[in-house]
Amino acid sequence: MHKILLYSFTLLLFASLALSSCQSTPQIVDQEWTVDQFFKSAQEAIDAGELETALYYYEVFLVRYPENHSKGIAAEYERAMLHKKLKQEELAILEFKAILEKYETSTFVILYPSRYKILSEKVLAGLIGEALPEADMDKYPVREKPARAQGSSPR
Repeated sequence: MHKILLYSFTLLLFASLALSSCQSTPQIVDQEWTVDQFFKSAQEAIDAGELETALYYYEVFLVRYPENHSKGIAAEYERAMLHKKLKQEELAILEFKAILEKYETSTFVILYPSRYKILSEKVLAGLIGEALPEADMDKYPVREKPARAQGSSPR
């Protein structure tokens, strides 16, 4: 009996979430959408002020392309930023922490662009009100610009 009540409650919760979330987001994403189409459509939605729609596109992308790790971390970062913009700070904090955890523990870390780690650290520090740690210059050395050969000019 307890399992039936729990199952019914869970089903009712999911149904109410689905109904409330469908009011402001598209119900269907074209099966032919490419990786780039998801990001383009999400950006267009953000530009139009439709943050829930953009969030929906990133969520669908993460489900549809779980093997695309470099774009996946980008979608996770964008999702966290959208939650921040939607004033869902607690959720955003959890998502930024999860991103940073991936950079520390994932076997796919080599595929993750470093900018999302740096940006996540900065935004998370702002959300929780902590100062950023000093950058480890041995880990992130400053690159020197290559010197131009004398007498050469850009073409």
